[in-house]
Amino acid sequence: MHLEVNNLQKEFPTKQGAVTALKNINMHVETGEFVCVIGASGSGKSTLLRLVAGLDFPSSGEIKVDQVPVIGPGRDRGMVFQQYTLYPWLNVAKNVEFGLKLQGISRAKRKERVDYYLNVVGLTQFKNALPKALSGGMKQRVAIARALACEPKILLMDEPFGALDVQTKETMQQFLLEIWRRTGTSILMITHDVEEAVFLAQRIYVLTARPGTVQREFNINLPGKEEARSYHVKSLPEFQQYRETITQMLRDNTVEQEVMVG
Repeated sequence: MHLEVNNLQKEFPTKQGAVTALKNINMHVETGEFVCVIGASGSGKSTLLRLVAGLDFPSSGEIKVDQVPVIGPGRDRGMVFQQYTLYPWLNVAKNVEFGLKLQGISRAKRKERVDYYLNVVGLTQFKNALPKALSGGMKQRVAIARALACEPKILLMDEPFGALDVQTKETMQQFLLEIWRRTGTSILMITHDVEEAVFLAQRIYVLTARPGTVQREFNINLPGKEEARSYHVKSLPEFQQYRETITQMLRDNTVEQEVMVG
């Protein structure tokens, strides 16, 4: 087992008392696997990813990567956010190189990795461009290249395509699958987009509304999906069934939450 999350709970203090964001989360990601976590707003999915990244600490439970407890940020986990978080004063190559310099990697090795991952994301010809000269999709490619260049064991993605227009988003989804197949990097991605999760993931965890718990785990089995996933898969009855089932679960969660609040 690669990433393990066991009996995870996260509470936040408020003036009215502690609020439980996540409760009894148990999940895993195997080496080389693509897993999505999906839930409505307020389900705690972004909180979950921050905990796995080591940017926050659980109230109870544990998180391990290859049996090593997560106690803070580490080079074994790369993070890609919805916003591109690029340094505007650095060109594309320098942005990708940034984390490698912090790790003390030699100049020759840095150049080798930067060149390789810029080629992987198809941005070699833009290596000297500043972020302001790039489209949204291109900026996110740079962010992905920067995360991959540090060669993490697992790539964590927080709704990475949420800020993109529909057409660019679909292109980036296909692009991400190609990178995943090419690099073999494990990916844990959170999203609120059911169609995106079914298209990308091998497995999906569905979170309930607050407090977020794992309501159900889906193994996504679609004809020909592993060999070459294309948008043709979205027209399959099996794809539609997964999408409708998960969508209904999320709707039911939202209704239940509104009734409780009401």
